[in-house]
Amino acid sequence: MLLDLLLPTRRPPDELLLSREACRDIAARTFRLRRGPGELRVGVQNSWRGTVRWGRNRITGAADRRAIVVLVQSAYGISRWEVTTSRTDDEGLGLAVDDVERLMQDGYAFEDTDPLPPRRTDFPRTVVWSDATVRFAPDQRAGLAERLVQPVAAAGLSSAGYLSVGADVESWFGQDGEASYCTRTSSECSLTVRDAKSNGSGWAAASSYDWSRLDPEALAARARTKCETSRQPSAVEPGRYTVVLEPQAVGDLLELVVDYLYREPAEQGFGPFADPKRPGFSKLGQRLLDSRIDLTFDPVDPELGVCPFDSQGEPLTPAKWFQHGVLTALAYGRRYGVNNFNRNQALPFTPAIRMSGGSSTVDEMIASTRRGLLVTRFSGATVLDHTSLLSTGHTRDGLWLIENGKVTRPVKNFRFTDSPLFLFNSVESLGTPVPVFRPRGPMIVPPLKASSFNFTRLVDAV
Repeated sequence: MLLDLLLPTRRPPDELLLSREACRDIAARTFRLRRGPGELRVGVQNSWRGTVRWGRNRITGAADRRAIVVLVQSAYGISRWEVTTSRTDDEGLGLAVDDVERLMQDGYAFEDTDPLPPRRTDFPRTVVWSDATVRFAPDQRAGLAERLVQPVAAAGLSSAGYLSVGADVESWFGQDGEASYCTRTSSECSLTVRDAKSNGSGWAAASSYDWSRLDPEALAARARTKCETSRQPSAVEPGRYTVVLEPQAVGDLLELVVDYLYREPAEQGFGPFADPKRPGFSKLGQRLLDSRIDLTFDPVDPELGVCPFDSQGEPLTPAKWFQHGVLTALAYGRRYGVNNFNRNQALPFTPAIRMSGGSSTVDEMIASTRRGLLVTRFSGATVLDHTSLLSTGHTRDGLWLIENGKVTRPVKNFRFTDSPLFLFNSVESLGTPVPVFRPRGPMIVPPLKASSFNFTRLVDAV
């Protein structure tokens, strides 16, 4: 494979991101441009991404990009007015300030303008930076991509995928002196291997803040093996099946659940955690999942790798969303905490999450299954009904029939129509939690075996 593209020059890691002082200077200049009443907050976000992409066994693109976004925001109110700009000169910042002040004036009648107490600044000490990530240079990325593709091409298969490393600054500043600043890294590797002649498809991916934690060669070997073992899939009847879900498939369904972990919408009657028997209340304190399931977040968990504050500058705190299947916490903002608990503290929701597991291996789950399906992952998962969380989507990149404790043959993909809440209440066994591919934020989940998952029809997707 020829590398017929111009690779970006290497940029020293210390020049990748804006310093705390540079971000503070942008915020200070923005505050000086304020003309009307009301307080403002300024967020400065700076990102760098280095990527290599390939398709049909050839590199198709590489990039080394840097971006700056300034967010000018009203400091308080039920509705938070916000304007973003990529300009950092005084003229561009002034235009953003004018737009926010115009929005604040126009929406004044709908605002709760009582200011909140100053934010807490006792941020936890999180693990979010990796030198290995920012020092993974363009020529190294391209060389690795070639090494991943070569054995696939030699086997007569086709590979597509990408490598990505990045670093970000997240910072917030208030006119009252509030300041928060965080730098973090991220990395991803995703590969798909296809056999066009026999409809075989395999996929493997991983993401982490630390590139050294990823094993791209192992991912490529796994995707190739899945492709080779999923060739010539046969059709089986739709219906309810016992499923053995690999961790990625578990994460794909859990994603649908965690998007509703917010207290105020639940108390307003929206979503699966609203209590229909008690209008104005949530289902806090009720068991909604299997009693072996805990869903937790700890900002100092070294495997999660998150900034110590959320996207609005609120300090993160440990959260136990579910304990032994019982809904024990829902996220809320600082104003909700002040008004309802007389506590100047939010319980922010962060996409990072850890699910408890068990001691079973995937092989043991398969061995204990009389008839079922082994699922690699789900794609296109969409919620159909917000109350029951009835959802649909389809399997992708490897689906196999299990008969009498053994994987017997690959089968064509299915569309499912079921609720992940039902699935997480039908758990038969759990495995060891592992990180899964999730660019939105880290997620650590186990494989699991569950009964009676509803597959409604065959689909052509591979």
